[in-house]
Amino acid sequence: MSHPAGRPPATAEDAVRQVALACRIIARFGQEDLTLGHASVRGPDERTIYIKRKGKALRDVLPEDVIGIALDDPDGYLTPGAHLETVMHLETYRARPDVGAVIHSHPVYAIALGATTGGLELLSHDGLLFPDGVPVFDGTAGLVTTPRDGQGVARTLGAGRAVLLRNHGILVAGEDISWAVLTALTLERAARIQFIARTLGKYQQEFAEEYWQDWCRMLDTTA
Repeated sequence: MSHPAGRPPATAEDAVRQVALACRIIARFGQEDLTLGHASVRGPDERTIYIKRKGKALRDVLPEDVIGIALDDPDGYLTPGAHLETVMHLETYRARPDVGAVIHSHPVYAIALGATTGGLELLSHDGLLFPDGVPVFDGTAGLVTTPRDGQGVARTLGAGRAVLLRNHGILVAGEDISWAVLTALTLERAARIQFIARTLGKYQQEFAEEYWQDWCRMLDTTA
């Protein structure tokens, strides 16, 4: 079966299929959280976004689970069947004409990172996608359901690729769906590597002297 390219869609049908595939891809990489999380794509008419509907797990999303919402509709986030946090997508597209796809998910390590004050460190090549770090939106630790909070997320994102939602999850934006998926997966990998690095660092600090003394005692018995 042929799949649509990851570039900006040429047809509404391509946009719908891209959303369904993106949802299933990020689910495969561990970013599923019950029926939460959603991907969207800006349609070829640039006036419509296509987004996963609520009530469906990411791994099970099919084209029929994708709905269209007009960008110029101020009440579009209230569209029947739309996720409560659809407003984050709409406000991001409105603020960033260069954005062709948006993903919101709840990856575990990125959530943990967003709950800290340290921020993302450049510890591997994954971090190179975020040379200026990843900002944190802390306007609310709950769901982002109002235009005001949606605009706050878009402002925090700025011209970047990703924003951490304090104690909540991530929102990433890309020029097309392939870049949005890459950003979501890379951010989670970078957060995981940072967690591992910090854990190993603490391990070394705690046990290095203990091991050193044991090695010295070992020499004493063999002298």
